[in-house]
Amino acid sequence: MLPAARITIAGTDVPEKELSITSALLAEDDGADGAAVVHAQVNVVMAARRRARARRIARRRQYHGSTAGLRGNKRRDFAAGVHNILRGYFGVGGLPTIYDERDFETRFRVPRSVFRRVYLAVKDEPFFQQRKNATDKLRAHPLQKVVAAFRVIAYGEAADRADEYVRLSRTVIATPTKLLMEFIVRRWGPTYLRRPNQDELNTIMERKKEPGMPGCMGSLDYCHWEWHKCPTGMAGAYQSRKGKRGIVVEAVCDEDLWVWHLYVGAPGSLNDINVMQQSPLYLDVPGGRWPPRGTAFNINGRTRTLPYYLVYGIYPRYAFLMSPHPNPSTEEQTTFNRLQEAIRKDMERLFGVLLKRFHVALHPGRYHSVSQLVTKYKAICILHNMCG
Repeated sequence: MLPAARITIAGTDVPEKELSITSALLAEDDGADGAAVVHAQVNVVMAARRRARARRIARRRQYHGSTAGLRGNKRRDFAAGVHNILRGYFGVGGLPTIYDERDFETRFRVPRSVFRRVYLAVKDEPFFQQRKNATDKLRAHPLQKVVAAFRVIAYGEAADRADEYVRLSRTVIATPTKLLMEFIVRRWGPTYLRRPNQDELNTIMERKKEPGMPGCMGSLDYCHWEWHKCPTGMAGAYQSRKGKRGIVVEAVCDEDLWVWHLYVGAPGSLNDINVMQQSPLYLDVPGGRWPPRGTAFNINGRTRTLPYYLVYGIYPRYAFLMSPHPNPSTEEQTTFNRLQEAIRKDMERLFGVLLKRFHVALHPGRYHSVSQLVTKYKAICILHNMCG
């Protein structure tokens, strides 16, 4: 038999078999001790979290009902607010209104017919209905809420700015404003923000053919809308080269400033070129979904079936984009550039009209999420189309 192997540790001979058994025992003991330490640490952390949660719950403001020393509700007199609105714009007791149609459209940015259409459609929604409080008294009228929401959309003012006129609090005005824009997008978005069908597209192309642009479907352009309440964690993606945080708005309109395509919500760090790569308007072209190829037109003796949009010269040379000549050297190229720029100004006019008509888009967006900004811009474009 071979002699057992021995290992010298600190001047002492120890058999190798005994050393392996001792190492295994030490390893087991170290694991048990480590597990006990981790378990104790976890218990301490969980206990600290429970105490912190108990302190947060204790600090919460509890509802105690009517308590002496608390500020009571303001006596806003909702009936007086409804009476002021009716007396000023709709007439009371057979008397003529104080403000005529022109004043109405100036104050609300929409004609009376559009306002009436929106009001009749939304007045039966749960939040807009007139209800009674715990004391069996009537609360705010649906007309007050709709008027307050239109005031915020038209003037871009703070929610409590119209309190003296409509007799509603800041919270009550902010809520119907948000709900009204969501209702407009949900109710009339499929009707007023859809792409034109074949007959409508043929009409647009025929009208563009008269000034010398056969096959044109409209003008395409982008703008940036500043986002006032952009979270700090999203600032890198939504901050433009000018240092302002916002989102990108893509739109297509015809000569009547009718918006038939709208894409909102791209980060403000993107420019007009790379934002197109994620636009549904661009992605539908290679996918064969849009534009339709049912109309043929002639350009310089060539027959084409792919309609195009008018854009600036910075855009790439795609078949569905018509940009001016970068360096016109002939009289024909100069004339074409002037004609193309004259027709392409429709998009500049559109953004100018939207900002002048609805000041809520003129000021930086004050919502906390991109989805709310998208809903707001879609709502004002739908109202713009309804006025047209």
